[in-house]
Amino acid sequence: MVHRSLEQGEAGAGQQLSAPAILVFARMDSTRLPGKVLADLEGRPLLGRVLDRLRRSSQCSRIVVATSDRTLDDPILNFVETEGAELFRGDSTDVAGRAISCCEALGIESFVRISGDSPFIPPELIDRAVEVAGSDEADLVTNVHPRTWPPGASVEIIQLNSLHRAHPRMSAQEREDVTVYFYNGPEGWRISNLSAPDDRYKGVRLTVDTADELERARTLISLMGSEPEMVSLDRIVELSRALEDAV
Repeated sequence: MVHRSLEQGEAGAGQQLSAPAILVFARMDSTRLPGKVLADLEGRPLLGRVLDRLRRSSQCSRIVVATSDRTLDDPILNFVETEGAELFRGDSTDVAGRAISCCEALGIESFVRISGDSPFIPPELIDRAVEVAGSDEADLVTNVHPRTWPPGASVEIIQLNSLHRAHPRMSAQEREDVTVYFYNGPEGWRISNLSAPDDRYKGVRLTVDTADELERARTLISLMGSEPEMVSLDRIVELSRALEDAV
């Protein structure tokens, strides 16, 4: 595996590529918190909070919600239609295959992978990763290998042709996880990691996986003012630590 670690503010040199689309992966049947993607977060569904922040990206103008083709996930279709966003439906368990089918159907060459349970995803971090991807010949640009940013602020940019090559070699679990094959697979994958400037985010979780985390996210949103999508990651982390200290 070819691995590079990039500090915030550093980029490689190379040919500029077209901006990736953002693919938001969402489903209704989360094991630990079913229906969480449409759970209410202070008057707006969780998935809506995700879309609000993604729309602030200055580098990516195309956002696609990629869900399954099961009837169970029809509520996601109904919500996305009210948002005026793009939607793609595909395989429920082969998420890597769903991503490939989505990209092929919509003419996408690379994509930013975002989880639908990340209502605090920082658009500025997406933009930084896009800049790296545009100037670096990597199969995968990531900020989770190694992880120095909070869960819930995870950004991965994947080249479609790279995912095509990896897909036939993936196990069923790797296809569901999408990128773990690149991290754990054979040598030869070009991975660039975007590192946090220091350990300021250590121990912070901003994802929503459990009922407790959902309640915590509601509290955070309530503290973030009338435009929570405008609040920076550092401010969100500050508020999050204050909540922990108050417990």
